[in-house]
Amino acid sequence: MLPFRKITAARVLLATACIFVVSSTRASSALTVAIKGKTGYRIVIATNAIPSERYAAEELQRYLAKISGAKLPIITDAERPKPCEIILGDNAHLHVLGLKCDSDKLGTDGFILRTDHNRLIVLGGKPRGTLYAVYTLLEEKLGVRWFTPEIETVPKQKRLVLPGLNETQVPALEYREVFWTEMLRDADFAAKHRLNGHHYALKDKHGGRAVVYYPFVHSLDHLIPPELFKEHPDYFPLINGQRTNGYVQRCLSNPDVVQLAIKTVRQWIEKHPEVTIVSVSQNDTFKYCECAECKKLDDAEGSHAASLIRFVNAIAEDIEHDYPNVRIDTLAYQYTRKPPKTLRPRHNVIIRICSIECCFAHPLNACPSEENRQFRDDIIAWQPVAPLLYVWDYTPNFAHYEQPFPNFDVLQPNVRFFVEHNVKGLFEQGNSSPGGYGEMGPLRGYLLAKLLWHPDADLAKHTHEFCDAYFGKAAPIIMAYLELLEDQVRDGRVHAHVFDWSKKAYLNDGFLSEAEKLFDQAEQLAENDSVRQRVQVARLPIWYVKLVTDRVTGDAKAELLKQFLQVARKASISNISERGSLDEWAKKMGEK
Repeated sequence: MLPFRKITAARVLLATACIFVVSSTRASSALTVAIKGKTGYRIVIATNAIPSERYAAEELQRYLAKISGAKLPIITDAERPKPCEIILGDNAHLHVLGLKCDSDKLGTDGFILRTDHNRLIVLGGKPRGTLYAVYTLLEEKLGVRWFTPEIETVPKQKRLVLPGLNETQVPALEYREVFWTEMLRDADFAAKHRLNGHHYALKDKHGGRAVVYYPFVHSLDHLIPPELFKEHPDYFPLINGQRTNGYVQRCLSNPDVVQLAIKTVRQWIEKHPEVTIVSVSQNDTFKYCECAECKKLDDAEGSHAASLIRFVNAIAEDIEHDYPNVRIDTLAYQYTRKPPKTLRPRHNVIIRICSIECCFAHPLNACPSEENRQFRDDIIAWQPVAPLLYVWDYTPNFAHYEQPFPNFDVLQPNVRFFVEHNVKGLFEQGNSSPGGYGEMGPLRGYLLAKLLWHPDADLAKHTHEFCDAYFGKAAPIIMAYLELLEDQVRDGRVHAHVFDWSKKAYLNDGFLSEAEKLFDQAEQLAENDSVRQRVQVARLPIWYVKLVTDRVTGDAKAELLKQFLQVARKASISNISERGSLDEWAKKMGEK
């Protein structure tokens, strides 16, 4: 499959992967970039390179020096071309070769890696593609790994040889956000994993964020403030015959509500010109309006999403002329998850479907549970009618962050399922508390990042590599523990949900007993204090279940609680659940 076509020839060669326009097709070949710390190569960027391309050159220079000991100079395309160049980004040295970037095919994040005789071409779309190309080159071709912001591996090579390359990568997901603290706390780390979501502090050097929300979600209280109830009760939902205040939805069929929302959205966009997506989404409650107008439309369309979509469409239609680059995002969540029969979202509306009710012990596309069957039906129904489909997915136990949650087996099949159904944006909610962790939080965040760029990634390999780097000599035991955990649900009879209590069948006595034995072995194998602490933090979920289910009592419970809190506080863990702090929980558990 040829990735090129000739510029001057009358005959045009077309191919599915055609990204370059070239003067001739050349065979890819391996490049020897450095030997014993010496190099004849240099990195070439455009004189007017954007910040992310300059940063990409600096990152490539820095890591190649770590690998080989050779520091490649960075020059601009104002200098004359020479052999032995790494041509980074769209610049004049690329054009001399008769090559040109096709930004329509690469988009903002895609890229090409190609060897061309004694040159390496590292070319990406703007603003992030070239930086992502550098990180992919380092990771996939040279073996560099970034497991956490503090733990990276850089293989040393006296003879730095790059294989012949001719590949294109364009991500299936335009929006990729892993909402685990381990990814959120370091923007450089997020960029290395090609994450481009709203909550990362990505700067110009990273190519910025792919999406900028305002607000992020559950926005009705911001659109129609609760304090308006006194003068305008008709703005608020009719529930059981009464106009109702508090944390409720709004009467979305009221024309005045629509006009006030339009006015507010316009004010938001003017105040926040960086915004690319405005959230017009229901509050996190089932208290929707039952007035005659709302009910009439919802009943006719067979879904409470109908009144919401009509409301969202009115706002989207109003702003589309003045703000053509801003989209309106709304949720297909709980009572609005089923699409209306005939009402369709406008072209500038994003539907973000939420999987909160589902079983996460078994893949969404295979689990026989009624929750998963209904979710499958809903996402399949939205696929042909939503102009842009995003997913809000869930990956921890929100009621018990520090509790075993057997969902490792479903991470990959679920991401694949979303991509197969034309999902273009994926928000993977996790433990985003200040202290982070939760049950295997660093590992989950790492694996999810891999999947959001490569849904078909070798997840077993990534899991092994992470555990080897993070848990050292204890890695095989930790891997055995992960297998033990997943074995509790693999027969399909026991399901797992994101608010499971601590007496679920998969948290049985046999599992806890075997897990304790494994962690005893893992602690003994830990080769230093840092690894030992990571093993102890990984063990906390087992102790947590024993504590909250009174599997230990009396003095033994007091001692285990003391050990638990010592480990948790040393690791700076802040939250025991989505809304519960570690210190509050400690008091409830009887800390003295």
